Amino acid sequence: MFSIIRASISLMDEIREIINSNYKLYEQILLIPEDHNEHFVNKQWAEQNFPNREFYLVRDNKEYVGMGSYQNLGDFAYIGYFYIKFGFHRKGYGKRIMQFLEMRAKTDQLKEIRLFVNKSADWAENAYISMGFKPLSSDKQEILLMNNGILKKYYEEGQTLLFKTLPPLKPASLINN
Repeated sequence: MFSIIRASISLMDEIREIINSNYKLYEQILLIPEDHNEHFVNKQWAEQNFPNREFYLVRDNKEYVGMGSYQNLGDFAYIGYFYIKFGFHRKGYGKRIMQFLEMRAKTDQLKEIRLFVNKSADWAENAYISMGFKPLSSDKQEILLMNNGILKKYYEEGQTLLFKTLPPLKPASLINN
């Protein structure tokens, strides 16, 4: 049985496990040492990040297999952590949680979602492009100045900012017709 739930603080160990399971994919492509702490995370990371964003877990057959984080940044939603547990890639979990996060953004009446991808993580970039994302910028200075610098704290060296325009949420009366 497949489900997506909002993570409570007590489930942050599950979030950490999913993120950390992918560390080997990023270990060699991260450009500066400080960025490693965002891809192999500890309890302190969980305590610092939990109050600032919504974390969602994908569960299939009683096992947590993926996760994504969501933040409403005013003009757009930011997807900051988006991981499928190592060994569970290419099974459709990423697409399903992204659809959920898009719906989450629509309920906040946002018209766009954004996320970062490491330029060397072609597997991740290809997945995002297949979900409808397009490059917005890979110029560091341009990214850091966008929207009064709101993404500065999330930027890692060598990243491209991707975006996806969301269609409006359909009223319930139109969905059932």
